[in-house]
This record gives sequence, C-alpha cells and structure tokens, in this order.
Amino acid sequence: MTIALVLLCVAVGVLELYAGRQAKYQTEAFVNRVKELHSLVRRQNQTLESTGKQLTEELGEVRQRLLPGLDLRVHQHGGRIDELAALLHRTEEYIRAQAIRLHELEKQREALAELRGRLADMESTSFPVAVPAIAGQGPSDTRVEAALTRIADLEHNRAQMLGLQRDLSQALEEVEGVVADLLHHTSGELDRAITATLEPGTAPITTVGGSLMCADPALRDVLADVYERCVEGSGLSVQFKTVEDRLTRYYLTGRVLEELGGGYTALLISLTMDVGSPSLRRRLPSDESSVKALLRALHESAGAVARLGPLVVSRTPDALVCAVLTHSQSMEFDRHDLLSDPAGTTARLRGLPVHQFWDLTAWAGRPAAG
Repeated sequence: MTIALVLLCVAVGVLELYAGRQAKYQTEAFVNRVKELHSLVRRQNQTLESTGKQLTEELGEVRQRLLPGLDLRVHQHGGRIDELAALLHRTEEYIRAQAIRLHELEKQREALAELRGRLADMESTSFPVAVPAIAGQGPSDTRVEAALTRIADLEHNRAQMLGLQRDLSQALEEVEGVVADLLHHTSGELDRAITATLEPGTAPITTVGGSLMCADPALRDVLADVYERCVEGSGLSVQFKTVEDRLTRYYLTGRVLEELGGGYTALLISLTMDVGSPSLRRRLPSDESSVKALLRALHESAGAVARLGPLVVSRTPDALVCAVLTHSQSMEFDRHDLLSDPAGTTARLRGLPVHQFWDLTAWAGRPAAG
C-alpha cells in the first residue's frame, strides 16, 4: 500500500513538472509572438511616418507651384464666366419666349383645323328649300311668282356662301402653312441651342433634349403620360414638344446634363446592384419611383425608345437596356437619328463602355417591390 502511494505521488509530481514545462513553453511562445507583433507595428509606424513626410513635402510643393497659378487663371477667366452667364440668361429667356409663342400657335392651328373641318362639312351639305303649298283648285299667279322669287334668292345666297367658304378654307390653309413654318423654325432653334450646350468649352444651359418612340399605337398615349410624369419627377418641365409620326421630340428645362447624368447613374447602380449607401441616395432623382415606373412601362412594350437628357432606354422584344450618355455620344445619337429605331439603339448602347451601360431585362422581369 505504501509503495502504491509513493508511486502515485511520484506520478503526480512528474505530471506537475510536465505541465509546468508546457506552460513555460507556451508563455515563451506567446512572449515571442508579442515581440514579433510589436516589431511589425513599429516597422509599419515607421513606414507610415516616412510616407506622411513624403506626402507633406509633395503637398507643400503643390501649394508653392500650382496653387498660385490656379488663382491667377481663376482671376483671368472670372470675367469671361460672367459674360457667358449673362449670355446664357438671355438665351434662356429667348427660348422660353419662343416656346410660349409656339405653344399658342399650336393651339391656334388646332382650332383652325377644327374650323376647317366644320366648313368642309357645311360645304358638302346641301341647303333644303321649302316650297310653300298652294291651296285651292285655281293657283294664284301672285303666290307662284313669290315662291319662285324666293327660290332664286336662296340659290343666289347659297352660291355666295359657298364662295365665302372656299375663300375661308384657302385662308385657313395659308395660316396652317405659316404656323407649320414657325413650328419648324423654332424647333430648329431649340435643337441648335441644345447642340450648343454639347460643344466643349460652352457654359452649361438648363435646356436638354428628350424623345419618346413607341411602335405600339395602343400604348403610345399611356407611355407618353408615364414619360411626362418621369420628366416632372426628375425636376424638369416640358418647354416644347413636336410629334413626328411615331416619334415625339421634347425640349426640357430645369436641370443641367451633368447633374442629370450623375443622378441617373446612381439610380441605375442602385437598381442593378441593390446598393443603398447614403452617398448614392443623395444623387438619386427627386422622385426615383417615376423613373422606375417609366422603365417598367417601357418593358411592357414590344418596341420603344425613350430619351430623357443623358438617359436613353431601349426596349426590343427580348431586352430592356439603357445607358447614360456623354455630350459627344448624345450628339452622335441626334446626328444618326437612332432614337426612332429600337434595334439600332440597342446595338449602339451595347457597344458603350461597361460603366455607362446597364441591362435591365432581368430587373424589369422581377415583381415590383412595393
């Protein structure tokens, strides 16, 4: 029994010595790891310190060499910027006055067209002449002569009225021609104003182009309503519009192209990548739901193209794609008249750089999330 106890004590002592030795090894390993980490942190601090000194020296050099030159250039171009701003203000006032005038002329043309239709209906309608009945077996010569005279007067008056109607119709045609010429002239001026804003080196102007093309006549009015709601939701207003067969051209005002491009880019990124960061949210359009509504409405069409400033959306039977264009790309689309061809527009959009192009076919196919 004593021997067993002695052996047990010896075993316990050996275990304690082993445990103490292992603890010592672990402690030494931990101390060595801490020393390595401390050395690594010290080296990183030294690297950061040297990098900070280098950046400080470079910033000092930039302050000494570049900033004085930039201040001088700002002072030199300040007067030119003021002149361009004044010219921009006068141009916007002129365009606004022309748009108001053309809107009134458009109303007058519609009224004249309606009046012309009514006159054509009147011209094709014959005037009934009532001949009074003659009572008695022996007709009175006096009453017969009076009736014949009345019929002759009515025929003469009818001939005069038809002549007046023809003269009025001709005058209405001439007025319609003048109105059409004025509309064409003002549309050209607005196009030139928009093109001028796309030229490099010009001051930004708040007039941008827009268009809507729909191949399906049943959806044309619905798409136009959704498009104009999107225009309003994007902080713009319709200054003037012209209808050309399936294509409606819009002249919009209220925001500059650069601001619109940034907002639409942020919205498209949030749609395709489910990004909800505050930095993107601050750049989204004021009513992004109206932009989403336009995208989904275009997806319901078999063929349509919508342009809203720098944003171009094209719908073909198998795809819904969009892009945010630069100034030069916008001029190219206007030059080649791609906005009336969904297939051509889609092919051109797919050839743009990846940071400008978005394929929303899968997104539009998902149910709207409230």
